[in-house]
Amino acid sequence: MPGLPLSLYEREEIGVMLIRERDVGWAVIARRVGRHATTIAREVTGHGGRDGYRPALAQQAAQTALARPRRPMLAQPTTVSARVVEELKAGRSPYAIWADLDAEQVAGRPCVETIYTAVYNGTMGVKARECLRTRRPRRRSRQDRHPNKRAGLPNIGSRPDSVNDRTEAGHWEVDQIIGKANGSSMIWLTERVTKYSIPVVMPCGYTAVQVLAGLVEACEQIPAHLRRSFTFDQGSEWAEWELLAVTYQLDCWFCDPHSPWQRGQIEHHNRQVRFWFPRGTRLDIINQHHANQVAGLLNGQRRRSLNAHSPTMLYTAASTTVQ
Repeated sequence: MPGLPLSLYEREEIGVMLIRERDVGWAVIARRVGRHATTIAREVTGHGGRDGYRPALAQQAAQTALARPRRPMLAQPTTVSARVVEELKAGRSPYAIWADLDAEQVAGRPCVETIYTAVYNGTMGVKARECLRTRRPRRRSRQDRHPNKRAGLPNIGSRPDSVNDRTEAGHWEVDQIIGKANGSSMIWLTERVTKYSIPVVMPCGYTAVQVLAGLVEACEQIPAHLRRSFTFDQGSEWAEWELLAVTYQLDCWFCDPHSPWQRGQIEHHNRQVRFWFPRGTRLDIINQHHANQVAGLLNGQRRRSLNAHSPTMLYTAASTTVQ
C-alpha cells in the first residue's frame, strides 16, 4: 500500500539538506525524514532536481495533482478505447485484447485490470452482461464448497503427478453444458497443458450411450499420443467410461461430488462458452460448424496462463511431437 503524501514540513527538511550539501545521498535524506530513499529521489527529481528544488512549489504542485480530476484512460475517445470496446463486444477476453495490443506495441495500451475496471464501472459504455463471458454484473468472491467423497470410481486423488503438475500433455478435462429444458447438450474437452478445447454437439440428448458416441467422436480428433486420460464429474452420463477407457487405452478419473474446483479448468472454460450459449439456449439447433467456430476463437486467443501463447500454437506443437 502507498504511504501518505509528503508533508510541507518533510519537503522543507529535504530543501534544507540540499542547501547544506547538494550531493547528499538520497538514503541520508530518507533517514532524516523517515521515508524511503526512492520516495526522496522521485520527489526531488520531479520538482526541479538538486539545484532547482523548492519546497513550497513542490507542495503546491503536489496539492494540484492530488485535486486534479483524472479521467479514466478508456473513457477517452481514442482509437485504442474504440478497439477495446469493439473486441469486447465480439466476445474476446480482456487478457486476449491486452496481449494483442502488447504484442503490437500499441502506444497507450491499457493493462488487463484497467479493462476489467472500465467494464465494471461503466466508463466505456458497455456492461459486463453484454461483453464478459460470465455475464456477471459485478465481481464476486469464490464460494466455499464441501466435498463428499464416494467410493466405486477411480478418484481424482489417485491421479499421478504428471497430470496434476501439468508436465505432460494429453490429459483432458471433460464436461458438458445443457440446453433448454434439458433436451440437448454440448460436450467440451479441454487439454490441461495447452488448454486446447474440442466441442461435440449433442442435439438428440445425452444418455450414457449417446455421450459415449460423442466422446468417441472427440477421441478420433485427438492424436493417439495425446489421449492419455480424461477427468469427469460423477454424472450418470459418463456411465460408459470403462468401454471408452478400454477402447482407447486411456485412464479415467472422477472428481468428488459437488467439487467443481477439482476440475477448475473445464469449469472456467464452460463459463466462457456460456457467453455464446447462455443458459436456456436450444443447443439442438446449434450445428457443429458453429461450435467449432467458437472453439476456434477460444483456441486462437493469447492467454496470460500460457505466457501470452495461444492454445492452438501449443497444441499444434504437442501434436507434431510424438513422445
